[in-house]
Amino acid sequence: MNIRLVPALLAAASLLLASCLPESKNPLSTPSTSTVDGRLGGVYVQKREKKDDDLSTWHFHYRETNVRGRISVTPWLEVLNLEHRRGDGLKGTTYRALTTHLGVHDYISFMEVGDAVSKDHASLYGFARYEVNWSGDIQVWFANSDFLAQAIKSGKLHGTVRSDSTGKNVLLTDSTERLAAFVAASDPARLFGGKPLIFYRLTR
Repeated sequence: MNIRLVPALLAAASLLLASCLPESKNPLSTPSTSTVDGRLGGVYVQKREKKDDDLSTWHFHYRETNVRGRISVTPWLEVLNLEHRRGDGLKGTTYRALTTHLGVHDYISFMEVGDAVSKDHASLYGFARYEVNWSGDIQVWFANSDFLAQAIKSGKLHGTVRSDSTGKNVLLTDSTERLAAFVAASDPARLFGGKPLIFYRLTR
């Protein structure tokens, strides 16, 4: 498994956790059912867990279209992560994402894009829950592989679970509708638990 909405998301190992993040063939929302969250647009710096961690900045921008001079916002959120690597150069990672509101929480379905993505992981989504505070900072919690693996084993969701030296590799194959219903009905503290990644807003 190779989702990295953590090179530090998206690196902390960096989504880090990357080797343990569940993946899905379908997002939690389609472009037509996604919500555009205007709070997200801007530039952020990721909180460093240790003072010698590499600096990691994040750019969030909803893709726009220009038809005959009329600009429209699309539901596709483009995310660019730039890592300032000590003893090395800049490393950039790009994601495409869809945001949605299920129940009383906000969620994001994201996929890494670019030449560095392997064929096995192209077009696969990762899931996260997020919150935006009054100052525009973002907290992000990634989906819990163990929770989803148990849901697959119990028949609540369709997918596969494999174990290797990196941990559980969970691949969800359910439809967007069933995934969204499952997430909306689940305890977010269990499905999206653990320590959040924190992004401090720099500018819009």
